[in-house]
Amino acid sequence: MAKLRIRNAGKYLALLIKGLGATLRLSLDDRAGGLRPDFPAAIWLFWHNRIFGMPLTYRRWFPGVPCTILTSPSGDGQIIADACAAFGLDAARGSSSKPREAVRALRLMEERLRAGSHIAITPDGPRGPRYHLHPGAIKLAQLTGAPIVPIQLDCSHRFTFPTWDRFQLPLPFSSIRVTFHPPLTIPKDLSEDEFEAQRQRVEKVLLAGCEDLPTV
Repeated sequence: MAKLRIRNAGKYLALLIKGLGATLRLSLDDRAGGLRPDFPAAIWLFWHNRIFGMPLTYRRWFPGVPCTILTSPSGDGQIIADACAAFGLDAARGSSSKPREAVRALRLMEERLRAGSHIAITPDGPRGPRYHLHPGAIKLAQLTGAPIVPIQLDCSHRFTFPTWDRFQLPLPFSSIRVTFHPPLTIPKDLSEDEFEAQRQRVEKVLLAGCEDLPTV
């Protein structure tokens, strides 16, 4: 069955984020030093189900700082791109599920990083599995030398949707604690086993505080 598309859905989503965001209490624990004006362009990673808080985080602490969020080329990706644009976030379209699209997305991200833009990626998106870090972000860091900054967003009260990612919608007047973890660098020359060890290292940091881990 085809999905029902709502015209200007991204704009409505942006209004929802802004309206609900006005009731939320955001706090930032910047262990990365990301607020420093000389902080280099970095790869921001956060789980797909925590994406609601990222436009609010950007608007609160990083307005005017170049940042590009990677979204899928699907209709849902366009909605996210349009919503993020309302907060000043740029968007690049690409997919990790198709080899040709994955290469294109990697090149796009490389170009943006070298131009001085931060890159924001949900490494388990757009289809999951939930809380599994796909290798694309590690490859991007390896290729460009840009640091990876794992970002943790913890909401005190939320509604969890029964989607593949168990998307978290903050409830009004709740609080979101945003943690920018210390940056991680990825060596350029790695064996296959060393690459996997680096992937697991980054994934482990991102999993900190996730109390709803999938059961095996």
